[in-house]
Amino acid sequence: MRTTDSPRRGFWYQVGRPFRALGRGIGHVLEVLDLIGLVVRIVRGLVWLVRAVGRLVSDW
Repeated sequence: MRTTDSPRRGFWYQVGRPFRALGRGIGHVLEVLDLIGLVVRIVRGLVWLVRAVGRLVSDW
């Protein structure tokens, strides 16, 4: 019987380690890209807001 505290061993576990690491790396890259996309959308919204306020002020 295997306890949950013992480290996992075996051929397929060892073979799968690089693929799990690659998957985690890709996951981190996608998280960073999502964060960059969110920041870009926020900045674009702020620029749009400043331009709209500028148009309103210039129309007075």
